Amino acid sequence: MKYRSRTDIFASILQSANNPKGVGITTIMYKSFLSHYQLKKYLSIMLENDLIKLEAEEHLYKITEKGLRFLQLFSNINELIDTTKEYNI
Repeated sequence: MKYRSRTDIFASILQSANNPKGVGITTIMYKSFLSHYQLKKYLSIMLENDLIKLEAEEHLYKITEKGLRFLQLFSNINELIDTTKEYNI
């Protein structure tokens, strides 16, 4: 797997959690291709920044409005830049 930026990983986690019912940590781990340790670090940052929320009683993660806005902006940026092309920088 190629190197992913922090922004790419945030977007991957948010896409995995984009379910109105919420998703468990294992589902996010598998869909984002992250270890439990890595995911916990990223979720901590995302919870602090209100991109995702934890429904404690159900142990499910849900995307927030701010998280949805992040995904929309991320998508818009990727439309402007051809990220599939290899650049020799």
